[in-house]
Amino acid sequence: MRFIMLAMPALGGLALIATAAIGQPSLSPQVAEGQRLYAENCAMCHGEDGRRGAGFQTPIWGERTQITKFSTALGLFEYNQMMMPFDDPDRLNDEQKWAITAYMLANHGAIPRDGTLDQRSAASVPIR
Repeated sequence: MRFIMLAMPALGGLALIATAAIGQPSLSPQVAEGQRLYAENCAMCHGEDGRRGAGFQTPIWGERTQITKFSTALGLFEYNQMMMPFDDPDRLNDEQKWAITAYMLANHGAIPRDGTLDQRSAASVPIR
């Protein structure tokens, strides 16, 4: 969610208005579910913003991250499938891990926020 500061002289000053991300598409159901699952299962170690987690200080998406070592969305999914969540990789099923992977890649800019990800498309989604 973005916040916009508007001058509103009739109200005697400035107003802070919360809006949906302006100019950005809304989240697909898969990415939205990934956002929810990430908050519940990943943020504790990786941070809400993927940058300042208690257990892993290295950013996991965005600039100067190691996400590019996976080369494709399929590589990232396979890592998540085998290794995450760190304390119990079997806690989440594959559909949930696809959603988290889609959320991570939407934050990284590798897929659109309104996009989806699956086994068939993941191999052709590069991570740069």
